[in-house]
Amino acid sequence: MGNHLKGCGCRRCRKGMHTKYGGKLLQKIIRSVRRVTKQALRRGDEPPHTRSIGYTD
Repeated sequence: MGNHLKGCGCRRCRKGMHTKYGGKLLQKIIRSVRRVTKQALRRGDEPPHTRSIGYTD
């Protein structure tokens, strides 16, 4: 299963993903998505298809 995260594609947000704070924020969201997906699969439900990252700038 791939990582289905939706994010803003503007130059400032893409650059913000590579900052110390933006990287931590992104990792926190990725872990959250994985956790929610695993819980849904254990229950036998369909996992959510996408999750929004939000602004990282």
